[in-house]
Amino acid sequence: MKNIVLLGGSNSVMVNGLQKGLKEYANVTNLALGATTSIQNLYELYRPRNQEAIQSADLIVTESNINELDHHLDSNCKLPLDIIFKNMQYLYMSLYNIKKPVCTLILPRFVQNYRIIHNMHRLLANYFGFNIIDMSSNYEQENIIEFGKRFGGHQLSIINRSLGKNIAKNIDNFNISKKNYTINLPEFKVLTPEKMIKNGSFNVFNPKNSVFNEIVYRLNKDNYLSFKGYKDYRLLAIHGWNLESDGSVTKMPWDIARTHYSSICFSCNNVKVIKPLSKVCQLCEIQTDIIIEDNAKIGINKENLANTELVQGVYNSHPNAISLPYFDIIAFLLCKPNPNTKLFDLSVIPTDKDIEIDKDIDRSYLIPNIVFFKDSMEFIDEYIGYLYPNIVKHIDSVLTPQIIKKTEAQILSQLNKNTPQIQPSMQISLEAENKILKDKIKELETNYQKAIKVKNHLSYKLGQALIKANKNWYKGGYIKFIFEAMKIKKEHKNKDKFNI
Repeated sequence: MKNIVLLGGSNSVMVNGLQKGLKEYANVTNLALGATTSIQNLYELYRPRNQEAIQSADLIVTESNINELDHHLDSNCKLPLDIIFKNMQYLYMSLYNIKKPVCTLILPRFVQNYRIIHNMHRLLANYFGFNIIDMSSNYEQENIIEFGKRFGGHQLSIINRSLGKNIAKNIDNFNISKKNYTINLPEFKVLTPEKMIKNGSFNVFNPKNSVFNEIVYRLNKDNYLSFKGYKDYRLLAIHGWNLESDGSVTKMPWDIARTHYSSICFSCNNVKVIKPLSKVCQLCEIQTDIIIEDNAKIGINKENLANTELVQGVYNSHPNAISLPYFDIIAFLLCKPNPNTKLFDLSVIPTDKDIEIDKDIDRSYLIPNIVFFKDSMEFIDEYIGYLYPNIVKHIDSVLTPQIIKKTEAQILSQLNKNTPQIQPSMQISLEAENKILKDKIKELETNYQKAIKVKNHLSYKLGQALIKANKNWYKGGYIKFIFEAMKIKKEHKNKDKFNI
C-alpha cells in the first residue's frame, strides 16, 4: 500500500470521514488537529518526530480553508487576512521544497469572505503546481451551495469518506510539481520546553488519547521558560494542551472545556503578548510580530493582565468561565526571517470571482457525485441524523405508532367496505375483532396479490410501504418510509379519499 500524510483540521480528524476513506487504500499518517489553520500544517512539517513519515509519503494531503475562514470571522480571534496569507505561503513553500506529490483540498464553506480565503489556496496551488480538489467550486457549479450551507464547517462523513477513498484509489494520478523555483525559505524551528532554559521546577505530563500523544510542561506562578539562544527568531505559534490539575486529559464536554482557560504571558523588552488557551489540544498563531531577544521569556499571566490576543473557540468571557492557575505547553513554532524570501501581497487575491485552476493540476473529478448520495439510504440516515439528532428516537417512540395506527384503521375501513356487514346480533368481542384485523394485515403482507381490490388506493400502498419499512428497520427503513409516504401521497393528491 502507498503512504499518505494528512494535514488539516477537524474534517481530517473525524473518525468516519476523510481519513477513513483514505485508509481503505493507503497507509495514513494523520497529523491533523481541530480548530487550527495552515499554521498547524506548517508546524507538523517541521516536527522532528514526523520526518520519517513525511519522507516516505507518496502523497501529502492538506486542508485548512474552513478553519482559516472561521478564525478570520470569529468574534474573539479576528485573525487578519494578511497573517493568514503569510502563514499559508510559508506552508506552500515548505511543501514545495519537500518534492513530494501534494494535494490541496478546498472544502465547501460559504460564509463571509469565503472567496478570498479559497482564492489564496487556488493561487498558491497554481503557482507551486500542486494537485487540487476544489469542492467549493464544485458545489457552486452544481448549484448546491444551499445544501452545503446546512452542515456548517463539517460536510456529512459519507461525502468526505468517499472523497478520501477516491483519492487513495487514484494516488498514482497525483504528480510532483513540475515547477522549477529556487525557494528562499525562512528558517523554521519547533522548540520544545525540554530544549529551553527552565527557571524553577516543572511538572511534566504525557497526555494520550486515541488521537494524540504529547509531552507537556506545566507553567505556574513559580516558573517560566527563557528563549535565550534564539535571538532574532520570531514566535509564530504556541502549541498547548491544558490538562486537569492532576495532569489527566479532561473528560468535560467540548463546549464546557473551552470555558476553562489559562492565560500565558510572552514578554520581550517592553512588549507583552497575553493569550488564553482552553482545555483542548490546540495550536494558535501569535499575531504580534516580535523579534526575540535574549531577555524574552514566557510564563503564566500572574498579574491578570488583559488579553492582547484571543483564540478562536476559547470562551474566556463566558459568564461561567474558569481561569486556571497553570498553562500546559507542548512546543513553540519559531521563524528566523530570510531577507530573500518573496511573498505575494494580499492585493493579488480577487474578491469578486474564483481564480481558475490550471487544468493539468485539477483533480476535482474525484469529488463524489452528491446527486447520487441524495438517493443513498446511508446518506439519508446521516443527513436526517445530522439535522435532527433525536429523529430516530422520535420515529420509534412517537411517529411510527401513529403511522401504524392510522394505516391499520384505513385498511380496516377498506376491509369493511368489501366484507358483508355483521348483524348486531352477531357482533363479536373487541378481542376477536382485533384478531381479525391482525389476520387481515398479515394476509396483506404474505399474499398481497390476493388481498382486497384496493391496491390502487393510498391506504393500500402506504400499507405496503410500511410493511417494507418494518422488514428493513435496521437499515433505516422507518426513515425512508417517511420519504416514501410523502411521495405516495403526492402521487395520489387528486385521487385520495383517505387522508393520513
